[in-house]
Amino acid sequence: MTADSSPDIPSILARIAGGEAAAFGEIVTRYQRPLFGFLGRMGLPQAHAEDIAQDTFLRAWRNLGSFDPARAEFSTWLFTIARNAALNDSARPAARMELPAIDDVAGNEAACEHPAPDDALHAARRSGRLRAALARLNAADRTLIALAYTRELQLDAIARIEGCTLGAIKTRLHRARRQLHEILMEESDEFRT
Repeated sequence: MTADSSPDIPSILARIAGGEAAAFGEIVTRYQRPLFGFLGRMGLPQAHAEDIAQDTFLRAWRNLGSFDPARAEFSTWLFTIARNAALNDSARPAARMELPAIDDVAGNEAACEHPAPDDALHAARRSGRLRAALARLNAADRTLIALAYTRELQLDAIARIEGCTLGAIKTRLHRARRQLHEILMEESDEFRT
């Protein structure tokens, strides 16, 4: 079930259309955390992700009249705006990508607040390896993996965001995951020698 399948989004949009501009705050509240998570998994530093998220919400507000619920769910439309803003920004030479820790990528909660020192060291090493491997992927593959690990999005929504078919998304995601796996295995072999 996606965030848009609840009756809240259509009713919030209707309230905004009826002149209740403050209702847009409910949209920000609902999508702020998933949007930050997505932008973080794309490799944006936190402050930069916050700037792009703010820009995304501003663009959404300004272009709310162009949203067509017959074409896509609101979350798909919003994440498309965020994706395009992040990719445009990352294309700038001065853009610096900072990849997230493994727990952020997988969206997992820590099982324990204070892991044993050996576990913490192992997790830090895994996280570092994953960040390095993700950094070797191109921006489009990193974006696809970030979208795939955004809980609010189904593969068909990701296909609409990426502007391609569901089959193409499945193929691209399979290739990106395989490439990430190969990079991780290659780095693992380097550690053994």
